[in-house]
Amino acid sequence: MKTILSVIGFMVGVVVFGAFPGEASGPKVPAFELHSLDGRTYTDRHLIGQPTLLMFWASWRHVCQGEMPKVQALREAMKDKPFRILAIGFADPEANIRDYVAAHPTHFHFPVLYDTGDRVASRFGVRSTPTFFLLNKHGEVVIPYRGGGLVEQPEFQAILSKLLDEG
Repeated sequence: MKTILSVIGFMVGVVVFGAFPGEASGPKVPAFELHSLDGRTYTDRHLIGQPTLLMFWASWRHVCQGEMPKVQALREAMKDKPFRILAIGFADPEANIRDYVAAHPTHFHFPVLYDTGDRVASRFGVRSTPTFFLLNKHGEVVIPYRGGGLVEQPEFQAILSKLLDEG
C-alpha cells in the first residue's frame, strides 16, 4: 500500500508541476542569488555543469525532518559522482533553520541556503514544503516534486542515473 501511495504521490507531483518523468529538459530555473548558512553566495549560474537536487524545506515541517536523512543518504551514495544537493530553507525564520541544522549535523553534508522573504521560493512557484527540483547539467528542471518520498522513487533514481550518464 505504501508503494502504491508513493507512486501516486510521484505522479501527482509531476502532474501538478506540469512535467513528465524522463523529460530531457524543462524550463530553466529563475535567476536568483542566495547565501548559505556559512556565508557563501549561490546563484542560478552555480546550477550549471552537473545535475542538482534543490530542496525547499522548513524546520518545523515533519515531512521535511523525515526527508533530510534520506537526502543525506542520497548525497553519500553520490559523493563520487558529479551531482550536487542544495537545501533552501524558507517559510521559517533563519534562526530556526540554523538551529535545526546545528542540532542535526549528520543530516547536512551539503550546502544549506536561506531564502530571506521567500523571494526565490516564490519565483520557483513553491507553495508547500518540502518541494524538490531535479535539474540537469544545463540548469533546466527535469523533475519538480512536491512532498516527501522523492528520493526513494524508482522513477527518480532512473532519471538521476540517466542524467549522470549524460556527463
